[in-house]
Amino acid sequence: MNDFKVNKINSNSKRLKKILSDVQEENNLFSKVRNPPKVSIITKSGINLSIFISLAIIGILCFAIIKILSGMNFNTVLVAAGESLQKDNNDHTNILIMGTGTKDHEGSDLTDTIISASYDHNKKTITMISIPRDLHVKDPKFNSMRINELYFMANRELKNSPEALEYMIEKTEELTGLEYQYYIKINFDGFKEIIDKLGGIDVNVKTGIYDPFYPKGETSLYEIFSIQPGLQHMDGETALKYARSRKTSSDFDRSNRQQEIILAVKDQTIKTAATLNIEALQELLETAQNNIETNFSVREIMSAAGLMGDIPRERIYSRLLHDNPVDCGGFLYTPLLELYGGAFVLIPAGDPSYVTKYFDLLTNDPEYLNENLKIQILNATKLSGAAAEQKQVLQRYCMNITRFGNGLTQDNLNTKIYYKMIPLPKKNPDDEIKFYKPNTVEILKKYFFPTAIESTEIPQAYKNLGYDQSADIIIELGSDYTNSDGYMEDAFYELYDQIYNPNTVLSTDPADTTTTNPTTETIPAQPSKTE
Repeated sequence: MNDFKVNKINSNSKRLKKILSDVQEENNLFSKVRNPPKVSIITKSGINLSIFISLAIIGILCFAIIKILSGMNFNTVLVAAGESLQKDNNDHTNILIMGTGTKDHEGSDLTDTIISASYDHNKKTITMISIPRDLHVKDPKFNSMRINELYFMANRELKNSPEALEYMIEKTEELTGLEYQYYIKINFDGFKEIIDKLGGIDVNVKTGIYDPFYPKGETSLYEIFSIQPGLQHMDGETALKYARSRKTSSDFDRSNRQQEIILAVKDQTIKTAATLNIEALQELLETAQNNIETNFSVREIMSAAGLMGDIPRERIYSRLLHDNPVDCGGFLYTPLLELYGGAFVLIPAGDPSYVTKYFDLLTNDPEYLNENLKIQILNATKLSGAAAEQKQVLQRYCMNITRFGNGLTQDNLNTKIYYKMIPLPKKNPDDEIKFYKPNTVEILKKYFFPTAIESTEIPQAYKNLGYDQSADIIIELGSDYTNSDGYMEDAFYELYDQIYNPNTVLSTDPADTTTTNPTTETIPAQPSKTE
């Protein structure tokens, strides 16, 4: 900041000058909480928190500065005053964000909320992927365990919180294939306080909740938590309950609700910035100091706030890693309990590289999610069941597979991707309609079918069957793919009986694979190798 000049300073605020002076120092704002109290007993599963609320705090920490500026762009000020963020080789800044319980809560160091967040400096996008707390990690150093226990165990053995957090990053990188430059850990106290200091948040509740088993404080009793669908204003306590409620929903429902809160906090932070007085800003800074642990420097926080603060919602992509194999992100499953000492854990189904590819795709090229194009897969090879198998796999990569079946022949040497050009929105009613090539086509070639031939000329035989009316993209599989090392096998074929019916061998009806609406499945039919 030595070369950064503030032109118009509010002379009535000496305290703001002190803030600017503090920012010039390269000390970490959160050093006072680098060594949280040791926790020796774990009897509860901990508390799930909103996972990206800490990035909203990044913005809050900088609002004090803008109070002394006049006639300058907020984001320009922050970037100019800040320090360049660290990046990976893809020009991404990756952050591992963790949520824990209160400092005096049993199991307070369990990171029950974990999210991989990535900012793309070129595309100006943010991708957030929630990692389930029950994911099993192999760890020869501190013993294998659920991922939410890893920081706790490392901190107990190392007796050094920053080192334990770096170890948490190291093990998470093995799962995601990403390189994390930063970490942020926020606890339950900070979650409630910050939302209250912002005056609450507005959340559009998609599905109402009635939970008669919500834990009552630190007692063994329960209380009722309920909330109606629609736009709701929440204080910190209500937002916490909304994020934490689980008896009438799943961990993955909670992850979705947490991401709703993330965006609501971001919106409220921007809305509140202009009205916060100096005292309120100081209270927010103190709350951050007392409840957040991070390796961001103050100047890096300023840069992050300037770069990420005004990214619109449509450029923030939120997804989950979970265990429903017919949905986007469903790469995990629950193995037999006796294999893990009776513990409920989640592990990747088959090759872990499928999970790595999921993070790679959504972090580097998430824009195809906005297109949500309808895709058909047709098997034009002699490999029985190839279209059905690829449908199962591709929908886990968030592809909208609406139909699969047989192609015109079984002798295709080359995979082909037929597609329609997509019309661009008109700026004026009289404008000529312009078209663009779907981004999804590029994604299919880059990540799944690198040797495929592209064409906008859909075969007449497929048009006669109406395929061009019910799909935006038709993938016609060829032996160049089905015979290659890159062919993606569906591990759930082998795991089906273990997951859904461990005591019974199910029969297979080949006719099941001809369904024309596979996206309506809730539990997949017993897989078949025929189309």
